[in-house]
Amino acid sequence: MRDSKTLLQDIRKQFPILNQKVNGNSLTYLDNAATTQKPQCVIDSVSEYYQQSNANVHRASHALSADATLLFESARSTVARYLNARSEKEIIWTRGTTEGINLVANSWGQQLKAGDEIILSTLEHHANIVPWQMLAQRNGVVLKIIPLLDNGELDLEQFEKLLSNKTRLVAVTHASNALGTINPVKRIVELAHQAGALVLIDGAQALPHLKVDLQDLDADFYLFSGHKVFAPTGIGALYGKEELLAAMPPWQGGGEMIKHVSFDQTTYNDLPFKFEAGTPNISATIGLATALNWLSSFDRSLLEQHEQHLLKTAIDGCSQIKGFNRIGSASECVSLLSFTLTDQHQQDIGLLLDQQGIAVRTGHHCAMPLMQRLGLPGTTRASFAFYNTEAEVNHFIQTLDSITRPTTVAVESNSSPESLIDKLKVISGWNARYREIMLLGKSAKGLPQQLKTDEHLVKGCESNTWLVINKEPNGTLTFATDSDARIIRGLLVLVETAFNHKTADQICAFDVDGLFKQLELDRHLSPSRGNGLRAVIDKIYQFAQQAN
Repeated sequence: MRDSKTLLQDIRKQFPILNQKVNGNSLTYLDNAATTQKPQCVIDSVSEYYQQSNANVHRASHALSADATLLFESARSTVARYLNARSEKEIIWTRGTTEGINLVANSWGQQLKAGDEIILSTLEHHANIVPWQMLAQRNGVVLKIIPLLDNGELDLEQFEKLLSNKTRLVAVTHASNALGTINPVKRIVELAHQAGALVLIDGAQALPHLKVDLQDLDADFYLFSGHKVFAPTGIGALYGKEELLAAMPPWQGGGEMIKHVSFDQTTYNDLPFKFEAGTPNISATIGLATALNWLSSFDRSLLEQHEQHLLKTAIDGCSQIKGFNRIGSASECVSLLSFTLTDQHQQDIGLLLDQQGIAVRTGHHCAMPLMQRLGLPGTTRASFAFYNTEAEVNHFIQTLDSITRPTTVAVESNSSPESLIDKLKVISGWNARYREIMLLGKSAKGLPQQLKTDEHLVKGCESNTWLVINKEPNGTLTFATDSDARIIRGLLVLVETAFNHKTADQICAFDVDGLFKQLELDRHLSPSRGNGLRAVIDKIYQFAQQAN
């Protein structure tokens, strides 16, 4: 019998992406709460479907369709068995947790009337907030929110007080994607049922770490996303008790969800098909089944112990770093560490970690109400899976520690474009070029507070930028910028240096993308919503074009 260390090493070897290098360094992937990597068997199962069984399901009499249908419905059986659902009819395919919650809100939610109440929690992902807000706008449902204790746990005493004979649904996350808090969902279900309410559980963050028994939990709805549980993207499942699903009207219309259609009347299909309009994501469904069968072959308690060891190692090591602040300290957490560093913007932290091949997530984590409660613009989040190693965690700790150490300014922000480029080009190494760009941002004059208004705001998902444009009497244009992230502020210095005191024609002719490519900084100009830098440059070009 293999020892646990050998087993974990063997598991890691099954993930081909973990062998690659990022920015010249071995990949340390600590963004598992956003999406997990895929083992070779899952990748192979998707490929094999397209090579051997590619056909639409349920609708044809030929052999390929029969094979595809068998694989597709076998996957449904796998999910039902994995979750210990009572029936395969209780498993509805969705694109993921978000679509599943929208399905419940738009189907089951039709019966709700003004004054009915839905209870959410402060820990919720936007996917378990916005659909209920939209429902409330349509029919007057009242939303109530379970408050948060200072350690990141829900206040169950207040939850009990929120429950009333008007409560129709309690919709809460099983585990927080932003803090890692594992909620006492079984107790929440019991209390809600005693009040006559149904319960929906967002299991997206829990299922990769915990074994879930739906019959024991007794939740009315449970949802998860495949891509967070080592399966492909674009697939997930909604579990609903059969009697509830049977009484719910279809959400989307089309093929597959019907028995008979005429221009006078349509008869809907039976469960689970009445909620599965159109051609499904067949290959991803097969990949999901493969992932769950693969997971079932291991001792899940052993994998969870390893993840908890990694989390403890990270907490203990990071706690020694100057300015480190762990956000959330619930008594039970999945292997996720959310934190801030004093005087460091989370996007700066994420970019500097990335230079060492360390992938983390920064920002509000689609949990803006939670961040408002915490009084934070966002956090940095390192999330661990069982294929991560203690060596990777130590690399993360050491790199994070180095980020907090001071250095000296070597590049002047008032340089000409040519001299600034030349000075930056000769700098090599992560602790040099990026550090100097951050120092450019630190030394930059920035905007006075009175100009940091919505009028000048160019919002990013992880940081905010501001842009002020002025036209000089001689026809040239000047630009003043600022950002709440130091590294973006430094990059904006490059933008200002490149564009300031030029005519509109000169600006339109200038290749700023080429400048960033020269400096190997072009990744910051991607269409990502993250930093707002691309949007600032686009606004400058647009203004110059209009000024011609």
